[in-house]
Amino acid sequence: MTTVTSPFEQWILRPEPRPTAVLRLICVPYAGGGPAAFHAWPRMLGNAVEPWLLRLPGREARLRETPLHSVAEIARQAAAALAPELREPFAVFGYSLGAWIGFEVARELRDAYGLRAAHLGVAARPAPQTPMRHPPVHALPDDAFIDILDHRFQAIPPMIRESADMRAIYLPALRADTTALETYRYLPGPRLDCPVSAFGGTEDADCDPADLQTWGQLTTGRFQLLMLPGGHFFLTACQTQLLEALSRDLLRSLVP
Repeated sequence: MTTVTSPFEQWILRPEPRPTAVLRLICVPYAGGGPAAFHAWPRMLGNAVEPWLLRLPGREARLRETPLHSVAEIARQAAAALAPELREPFAVFGYSLGAWIGFEVARELRDAYGLRAAHLGVAARPAPQTPMRHPPVHALPDDAFIDILDHRFQAIPPMIRESADMRAIYLPALRADTTALETYRYLPGPRLDCPVSAFGGTEDADCDPADLQTWGQLTTGRFQLLMLPGGHFFLTACQTQLLEALSRDLLRSLVP
């Protein structure tokens, strides 16, 4: 018997459903990543928040699917899958590339479905209107592509270099996500009306506090910035501090 998966189940993993939670948090991973990036979040966020982990095609449970190469298309498909099941209040959190995707998902849910996020959390990515600092690398040959990303973010597992099989599994999604990142163009529109929290790593050379401050221009709501120790992937080293701060901001956003 063939199991029919709904678009919602295809796009969203609910590792710990919590019907009594006061808020759903849509979590969007970094380039090349998937729900595993947030595996500890349900336990660490507590019972008031239910994480909904975004599943992008081309990785983990959707490995056999063709990755998408456009932030706008990812946001459009994700919002279409979310909207029938989503109820307010909800929030969105995106890490690195996920910050731009999360921002566009929030705008798409508002503009196409009348669903307004109560909060937007973004991390390790300048606001989308900020000019790109680096020339594009998504079309480079594999070795050069890996070398540049590893030098920039120190996040390419050694097995990717050493195993052709692992490259075949890992690189298509990473290259597609890098293409989405480098070809994305912010289109001005009505500002969000929810609070925005931005997080950065103190040692992240690609995302300094000034870059993160510009997220405040995209909302009429409250804006907060918190810098945490570490480089681009402070998500791992400072997970406890990040989630403590994010939890406070999420619950504060529910208070009129």
